[in-house]
Amino acid sequence: MVRIIVDSIREVCLNPKLSQCSEIAKRICEKYPTSFAQMYEGQLIGNGYSDLEHQLQTRAAYVNRDNTLVRVRKQKRRSVDIDDSQPGTSSTQPTASKCAKTDSYGCINWHPLDLPEGETPASAEEKRDEMVNLFSTEGPRAAEHGRVDELMKMTYATQRYALNRSPPPSIVELKEQWPFLFISRFMCAHFSTLTGVDVNTRLHDSLDSKGKKVLHFFQSQLPRWTKDVRTVLKDINRMGNINHGVASLLVTIAYFKEKEDSLFLLADVSTWDFVNVTTSSADAEDRLSLPSTPRLMALGDSVLEAKKWMLVMEGNVLIQSDDLPDFTSATAVLMACYFVFNIEYQEEAASVLEFIQRFFLRINPDGSKCTSKTQVSRKSGKKVQRKSTGLNPHVAKLIRDIVEFDWQNY
Repeated sequence: MVRIIVDSIREVCLNPKLSQCSEIAKRICEKYPTSFAQMYEGQLIGNGYSDLEHQLQTRAAYVNRDNTLVRVRKQKRRSVDIDDSQPGTSSTQPTASKCAKTDSYGCINWHPLDLPEGETPASAEEKRDEMVNLFSTEGPRAAEHGRVDELMKMTYATQRYALNRSPPPSIVELKEQWPFLFISRFMCAHFSTLTGVDVNTRLHDSLDSKGKKVLHFFQSQLPRWTKDVRTVLKDINRMGNINHGVASLLVTIAYFKEKEDSLFLLADVSTWDFVNVTTSSADAEDRLSLPSTPRLMALGDSVLEAKKWMLVMEGNVLIQSDDLPDFTSATAVLMACYFVFNIEYQEEAASVLEFIQRFFLRINPDGSKCTSKTQVSRKSGKKVQRKSTGLNPHVAKLIRDIVEFDWQNY
């Protein structure tokens, strides 16, 4: 079908633009969504037509490969040197978040227009002060009070106003103002109101079962994969009892040619004990060199064997291990923090994070949550210009391949 369409296009235009391929793909998918729209479990993946758009563009480029008269040649993009250094900041003042960016991607209740009925800014501030006092008196145990549940629900709009400020607040500042937001169940509840998705329920339902499908997809086609993917699969096969969620993400990271430490940090016992007790962002950064973007810190001989998890960001422990009973809970708060705190996906882990979002969480808005204009080349290791796409084509292809493999084999 793609060949026939491109042949027809070339009767009018020998070298169609991306916008033209996009419009044709959009019309086809709107007219025949069941047959051609890219869907998974009844939901559109992105705009639904980006995969067909890519196939049309690729076919058009292929048939023009030897015709230099119609090929549009662009000047080759050159590597760019990016200065990653950040100006020094005072340790006594909370600095603005290093990675937050105002972003309503995938949200249905990002910036409420009104406070709850009967609520005023003054009453909302009183409720916030009450929660701060409760936390300072009882610590995280105060979260068990039913009153805190009520207060967090009533102040959701006020929390969003604080989170959506420009410039964005630092994590240190947010922890002082909204301490209960850094309790796992309240962060997940906030995410649920923000996106309409119960992150814990959805991941508990899908991470293990779909993780098995992902592993079977990779294990049954071993000769297809790169050396890095085969190495990860070999390590997984050596393990007897594995967590399918962890294993599927590790092999997916290798497939996307991303690095394990772009998402996971491995800690030894001494490091783990230090992070568990430290409250100083500066101390944590000095001792551990934590990146500014979110990571899951694992305790164990390897990420695959880890039994305890923490969520860290900006040199701070956002969620302690005693609040994360398993890997699924840890993944839930990891994904929640990107949406709750308006954080874009870090470029070095953008593909695997979008894969988790679309495949496991089934949150499929059009566009991308990583708008970085540069990336590190997988071949040269240098920073180069990053292509801007509405839907990561590598993520779309992997999901399509898994769905087709699943359909053919089950």
